[in-house]
Amino acid sequence: MEAEKTKESLLVLDKVSKRFTLENGRELEVLKNINVSVLEGEIIAFLGPSGCGKTTMLKIMAGLTEPTQGQVLVKGKPLQGINTKLAMVFQNPALLPWYTVEQNVALGLHRLRMPTKVRDQRVEENIDLVGIGGFEGAYPRELSGGLRQRVGLARALAMRPEILCLDEPFGSLDALTAEDLRAEVVDLWRDHNNDLRTVVMVTHDIYEAVYMAQRIYVYGENPGHIRTVLYNPMPYPRDERSPKYRELVEVIHAVITEALIPEEESADGTQVQPSWYQGLENLPDVGPNEIVGLLEVLEGAGGKMDIFELANETESEFGHCLAVVKTAELLDFVDTPKQTVMFTKLGRNLVKTEGQERRDIFSEQINQLRVFQVILSWIEESPDKEISHDEVINRLQGYFPNEKLDRLFETLVAFGRYAEILAYDANTLMLSLPEDEEEEAEVTPIPPESPPNPEVH
Repeated sequence: MEAEKTKESLLVLDKVSKRFTLENGRELEVLKNINVSVLEGEIIAFLGPSGCGKTTMLKIMAGLTEPTQGQVLVKGKPLQGINTKLAMVFQNPALLPWYTVEQNVALGLHRLRMPTKVRDQRVEENIDLVGIGGFEGAYPRELSGGLRQRVGLARALAMRPEILCLDEPFGSLDALTAEDLRAEVVDLWRDHNNDLRTVVMVTHDIYEAVYMAQRIYVYGENPGHIRTVLYNPMPYPRDERSPKYRELVEVIHAVITEALIPEEESADGTQVQPSWYQGLENLPDVGPNEIVGLLEVLEGAGGKMDIFELANETESEFGHCLAVVKTAELLDFVDTPKQTVMFTKLGRNLVKTEGQERRDIFSEQINQLRVFQVILSWIEESPDKEISHDEVINRLQGYFPNEKLDRLFETLVAFGRYAEILAYDANTLMLSLPEDEEEEAEVTPIPPESPPNPEVH
């Protein structure tokens, strides 16, 4: 910590919050009370699930959007307009398809009005720096995803920013290409023969954060907030197989996968539910068949598996795999001690059943979730025993004021249908209870038998 005191603070977010006003007039808070200090010469990572406001925070740092509350300080002075000390690289490098590699890298330099010779030299230096020499005359469509991302990186570095911001730039790349680019960014940052000194990155990949960053801000959601800050003192290059590396991964995993309703401490020291908890479970955006698939993979592994191995085995993006696991845990099909995913007795029973028996087990667990109990009560209380999509959305807003409710509605319908406790008509947009097959059979008229044809002998 003493070393940090000697470093210059390049950028500070001081009690920053951000709200947007939606078309219906409702306010959506995406960030709440964010306090961040970016120090010269470090790599910091903002780690959290998709939708927790990390990209919005980067845009506030860049001056592309203003905070609703709080302020942004650049070297101690309030940020006015665009932050010219910062350059960004996005998951999609957004290259101009009609420009060559060389022209795309030079794009930001034109506004600096530097001599052509100086500009061309800087473009050449940064093209070589990121290893795309020989591709100067190529167009984006002729490049692989990894090469296009290198062009975006070269374009940002050509601006000689004091802070390089990376917004999940490796998320759309294959594993090997992403691994190579992570290592190259760290190498560029460590090489004092170039101008890259400070890196701010957004990611949902725990391994990526531990591999690259010295400080890791772990984000929570609804609204986006900083849950904890972890320091990573491991020297570079970092070995993913080392015990300290694995230990930090486990610590971060434990923070991210803590109980869905974390407890807070009141003034008298007693544990209470946080004030923002509204009493309904928020199902992640996964499908019921993914839960069953997860349990089948676990069965093949003997009922227990490391979360990271599970993500590889299911060929799933880690954040999504984590969402599937948390949903299975919510339904009491798995437990997650540390970073291990293992069967519960109920989960083992479910995976050994088939057909209607499996759906009955699933239905029983779904019925125990309060969010379904509430929706079923809404249907039962309505005169026609059905409720519209819009009405459900309006009512859910009181419970989940910062959630993407259309997506949550689709998830609830998918689970309700699978468990055979809900029916949904996509044409009328009405949610109802499924019809009882026996009752339906009683009221369905049976067509009379056709009279015999007298001409047939």
